[in-house]
Amino acid sequence: MSILLPLQIEKGQLTRAKNLKEAIDTFIELLLTTPCQSCIADRQFGFIFNNLKFEIFNENEGVIYNSATKEEDLGLYDKKVSGSSKSINTFAIELKKAIETYEKRLTNVSVTMSYIKNLKKIHVNIEGTFQETNETYKYTTSLNIWN
Repeated sequence: MSILLPLQIEKGQLTRAKNLKEAIDTFIELLLTTPCQSCIADRQFGFIFNNLKFEIFNENEGVIYNSATKEEDLGLYDKKVSGSSKSINTFAIELKKAIETYEKRLTNVSVTMSYIKNLKKIHVNIEGTFQETNETYKYTTSLNIWN
């Protein structure tokens, strides 16, 4: 079943995706740009990275520093921006978990993130397999750094 996500209604019916890759690309972009806790229907939906835009991003080390003096940081400030979802100390693992939770049309998901200092961008590469067809899925995008 390939219902278009995010949901759209045409002529009183849910719109079906004409291109499965395009539908998943759009959904992942929505997931990437939605801060956690901002979706009333599901507080966990989104990518935690967007919740840290008011924190200090250290360009030399590729890490985010906690600007507040809270002791409860959920381990987010120990994570590196660059890395793959094979390491638990990267934001890539956070994105992989979100994709596995919310995008059931993909399996075997892997995520790689790399900080490109001269562009002030984070390059995101997502790979997986379409569950219905077993074909390879690849998606590449970038996130702007707020410094």
